[in-house]
Amino acid sequence: MTMYAEARIPLICTYDSDADAAYIYLEHPIPPAAARVLPFDPSQGMFSLDLDAAGHVLGLEILGARARLPPALLQAMLKHDSDQIEKGDGLP
Repeated sequence: MTMYAEARIPLICTYDSDADAAYIYLEHPIPPAAARVLPFDPSQGMFSLDLDAAGHVLGLEILGARARLPPALLQAMLKHDSDQIEKGDGLP
């Protein structure tokens, strides 16, 4: 028997346009002592996972995000960031 479950949960995503880097938080805030960073896609070196001491994934960093993220996600992150700045709210 195959089990499959789908959940729609909000994720916190950030984008740094100067670095063209996106971060998708699976746990927020990331504990100050993330145990290790696991880079993958060795040919490009553009992705890395932050892991806790037990090996749980805390977040995903994507370098070169403009070329790698779906345009709708990137636009949503940019709009959210500009809305937060206009409101004077801090970013996550």
